[in-house]
Amino acid sequence: MLTLILLTIKDILKTRFHRGNNLLKILTATLVSMFSLCSAQSVSTRTDSGATPRITRETVPYLVEIKSANDKRETILYFHPDADIKKYPLFVYKPNVERINPISIESRIPDDILDLPIRIVNDPQGRDSITIRELSKDKILVLDFWAKWCSPCIKAMDKWHGLQPKYDKQVLTVGMMLDWDFMAELMIKEKGWSMPQLVGPEVWLLNAYFCGRSVTGPSAWIKDNVFIGIPDTKADTKNLVDRLIARDISTIPQELRLKLNTR
Repeated sequence: MLTLILLTIKDILKTRFHRGNNLLKILTATLVSMFSLCSAQSVSTRTDSGATPRITRETVPYLVEIKSANDKRETILYFHPDADIKKYPLFVYKPNVERINPISIESRIPDDILDLPIRIVNDPQGRDSITIRELSKDKILVLDFWAKWCSPCIKAMDKWHGLQPKYDKQVLTVGMMLDWDFMAELMIKEKGWSMPQLVGPEVWLLNAYFCGRSVTGPSAWIKDNVFIGIPDTKADTKNLVDRLIARDISTIPQELRLKLNTR
């Protein structure tokens, strides 16, 4: 445990001094990281003994590995000179799917998932963090998992951008960034997307939670705090939305669901 804490302090000090921050910020960041690490180890101990961890910001590091990628800074800025890596520090996220128990379709989403704070980009109200509960209030919520390198994902986001104005009062589509965090802001500027984007380790956690594994492309649909399914990529999205709004269906029909490792 002590070794892990010392390594964490070493990485943070190196990063913070590189960015030119003052000593107070360094110490604050160090203490926060130490607390998160201790919390994650505590959760690991409880889970190994048979308990199921409650998902909070403090337990996210146990469920998703968060690794600094500051060594790639020069390469990233070479290919993406407009990347704001001060605002969106370079981290690589890797969910531990063995520790994330996926939700069953047509199940009510637990409160800890609904109330988990997630960093938001392009929020119309200017917020920097939000929850699934806030996003899904009185609307069908579509969580669209995407990455810059996934061309079908970009096409899907473009499609939702076109549909969003028509269904503004009934549906909210939110991009779920499975790429560098800074990429969400760059793509919003490039594509002119109006939809909010979520970034950070919580997005990777939710990807495994709804999809059963790490995968780009699918969109998890939520209605009345219930996970109603993941449509197949060939499904008629507009038709599904119209039927849900008309209450012709209450969930994604079995024959139109994408076959993933969901239960």
